[in-house]
Amino acid sequence: MRKYKNQTLISVIGLAVGFTCFALAMLWIRYEMTFDSFHKNAGRMYVVYHPDSFSPTGENRATNYPLAAYLKELFPEIEDAIMLTPAWHGDMYILEGVEFPALTITADSSFFRMFDVKILAGNMDFLIPGNNSSIAITHEKARQLFGDEDPIGKTFSNAWEQNFTICAIVSGMSKQSNYMFDFIQPFQSYVLDMSRYWYQSSGENTIIRLLPGINIEAFEKKLYEHDPGDDRSSYRKMTIKPITKLRYIDPTVQRDMKFQHILIFSLSGLLVVLCSLFNYFTLFVSRFRIRQKELALRMVCGASGRSLLAMLSVEFMFTLLFAVVLGVLLTQLFHNPFLTLSAIQMSLPAIYRESLMYIGSVILVSLLVFWAILLIFRYRSLHLSIRRSNKKLFRKTSVVVQLVISIGFAFCTIVILKQMYFLHNTDELGFSFQNRGTIRISNAGLGSALTNQLKQIPEIVDAVDVEGMANLVPLQSRFGQGVNTWDDMPADAERINMERMHVSPEYNAFYEFRLLMGEMLTEADLDSVVLINESALKAFGWNEPIGKQFNNGFTVKGVIRNVYHFAPTVEARPSFYLINPPNSGWSSGSASTVLFKYHDDMWKQCKEKIDRMITTEFPDARNITLYNSEEEYDKFLKSENALIKLLSVVSAICILICIFGFVSLVSLTCEERRKSIAIRKINGATAGDILAMFAKEYFLLLVIGALIAFTTGYFIMQRWLENYVKQTSIPAWIYLSIICVLALVIVLCVGWQVYRSSVENPAEVVKSE
Repeated sequence: MRKYKNQTLISVIGLAVGFTCFALAMLWIRYEMTFDSFHKNAGRMYVVYHPDSFSPTGENRATNYPLAAYLKELFPEIEDAIMLTPAWHGDMYILEGVEFPALTITADSSFFRMFDVKILAGNMDFLIPGNNSSIAITHEKARQLFGDEDPIGKTFSNAWEQNFTICAIVSGMSKQSNYMFDFIQPFQSYVLDMSRYWYQSSGENTIIRLLPGINIEAFEKKLYEHDPGDDRSSYRKMTIKPITKLRYIDPTVQRDMKFQHILIFSLSGLLVVLCSLFNYFTLFVSRFRIRQKELALRMVCGASGRSLLAMLSVEFMFTLLFAVVLGVLLTQLFHNPFLTLSAIQMSLPAIYRESLMYIGSVILVSLLVFWAILLIFRYRSLHLSIRRSNKKLFRKTSVVVQLVISIGFAFCTIVILKQMYFLHNTDELGFSFQNRGTIRISNAGLGSALTNQLKQIPEIVDAVDVEGMANLVPLQSRFGQGVNTWDDMPADAERINMERMHVSPEYNAFYEFRLLMGEMLTEADLDSVVLINESALKAFGWNEPIGKQFNNGFTVKGVIRNVYHFAPTVEARPSFYLINPPNSGWSSGSASTVLFKYHDDMWKQCKEKIDRMITTEFPDARNITLYNSEEEYDKFLKSENALIKLLSVVSAICILICIFGFVSLVSLTCEERRKSIAIRKINGATAGDILAMFAKEYFLLLVIGALIAFTTGYFIMQRWLENYVKQTSIPAWIYLSIICVLALVIVLCVGWQVYRSSVENPAEVVKSE
């Protein structure tokens, strides 16, 4: 290990990084897969979904309040069913003038039948539907807010100045759940009022518990085929998902990193370990062949096969031990960023314990492979081990494997980076969000004054009052409208669910909507004159849409490109846009919204001046929210950006391992072939001839590795890009740049080692051999 310290160092570093990435990723995966698994009857609990054309996935778990009772009465397979509204992670409350975040769910008494939550103290007023002021608090939150004081009777308010009185203390969820909470409040009066309208929902979830022994497939089929009637038509084709899998199979669950990206991270760590092990085994086998005469002499002098096996195993186990120690140090260094990214609540000792369990499994497999290699050498004839011709098949295979992993990582990382850059700079999203922001204030009627004040700020290019309209990123509200009739409608056509959005000429110009045909809307247009997008044009099946009508009243004036203002994996829905009339029923009427555009790289200064301006000029403004459209759009790509950072580190480590592997292999090859090189020089070979001999061998391996890596990488990345509605290309320069860089590395590695061998005196080399 001391003699080949460079190779030892790179093996230890590579294994340590691989161990750390793999262990942390596996810990993260297990964490994601254990949500709600602690409930007493978790295996029989399911969440109900229904079709929703406005949902990114085509289905939704936001259901109507009376659905639970309806299903329990109708299906004898259901043991119990409840309704609850999950907590929203942006809720803020005010206690004695101090804001604090909290998770609040809405439920009734059925909640305590389904979940193992107990009422510890207080009265039951929070279980009475429509009692909008009573609320229950968990024991943990009560200790956090009030210490040892009795919280019952304490009051606080939310951001909308609604007051709450704590009337009970309850136990919280004992472990991680999709329905974590700090407060429980009863269903609000307006939710109960909406129960007559089955097409409306305030986000309630329906959770059912099936009887033991129920055939799940048969029940799912029965539920899917159930026809609830026209009044409940949106609940046809219902499906269910296990509550224990909700966290990682429902893409609408909010988290910083998607579950599939965590799997990629885990696989990346495992590939780094594989790359490091192949590098180590290759060097080990090469050194073993160099030491074959030494090992033979040891056996002649009395060494047993077992003692040689132990001697060689010690080196490998020390390498693994050093890698584990370095991995522990890396975990210590990066555990805080990891916990922040993963949202895992776990102490450092617990992370060590679980990580070492995963690392131990990898080490065990590595040791078995190592001992298998040693046994192969042990059971071969000693004479053949010394005299056999060395075809270096294992070495070449290992080099190709390392090249495939390294090139594959580099290729995939570059494609992901290119896709992210494309999404931020393309004009194919149908609108512009760069250098744009939004101010939203709860006070209505402030839009005009706020716009005038914004125009006085030098960093701001333009400001538009859009009171009654919603900014695009993030979109505050969505309105749907069913379209039952349209011109040239086929006889067998089904209803089209469209999005309805109110705009103005200034609004369209601000976001730079792209007109494809016809004309843009003007202030003179009636609210029956509309624009439609490409998806609506396709849904209607029109070739000449201008002047066509739908729903017996709306007339198409123009067609714009699809506006992709949601996550870039979400297809644009059929939509139509109409002028927002003053005091219309679709106007928000309760808030002021102003859009503004600022100069490049001026967001920080712009934000500071806006905050100061609002404090000075609008001291009575309520619930002020300032959005940066670029930052909001980046939230859609938060998981991808985190994955890029992780893959960039992994790619760099893999390439480093590959480079050091090349250096080490060429060095060992030159050492093995010192006599051959010396004889070639005696016979007139130049350094260039020797360099060409080596380079030819490794360039051939590079070509083989690149072909495998590029073919596999292209297939994987094409499937990955298909998740996005707008996709970048994979140009030839990506392939060429990776090949050229690695070719240069090979030339430098081989050239340096060959130069060192070529300056040796060939006569001294032959004599020493």
